[in-house]
Amino acid sequence: MRQVLAAIAVSMGVGGCVPVTHQALAVSCSEYIGKPITSRIAALGPPKVVYHIDASHMGYVFEAQETRYVGGVPYYTVNYMIGADKHRTPVRRVTTTCKGAFVVLAPSDTTPVSERIIVDVIS
Repeated sequence: MRQVLAAIAVSMGVGGCVPVTHQALAVSCSEYIGKPITSRIAALGPPKVVYHIDASHMGYVFEAQETRYVGGVPYYTVNYMIGADKHRTPVRRVTTTCKGAFVVLAPSDTTPVSERIIVDVIS
């Protein structure tokens, strides 16, 4: 009976040591559809290229890269002999790249940039 209880206690202790895995969430460029292009210019800087697609649409080509550090979340393991131990998940670098052409509705060249709305994203 003691061996069975010891095996259960060891398996529970080992199972508690497994850190929680976190997957990196990538931000899609398509989340900006319906917003003015000025928000992307402010966040990403000036576009690499601006070109006319047709009489009422323009293309803005951006390439941006963002690096964040995720992790360090505390988790606890319990050893019934000595108590609970606090650990942290590993910290790792996550790089998100958003590149592509934002298609903007611009009825004329004189339309202010603040009124040009993103209608599509071409990756």
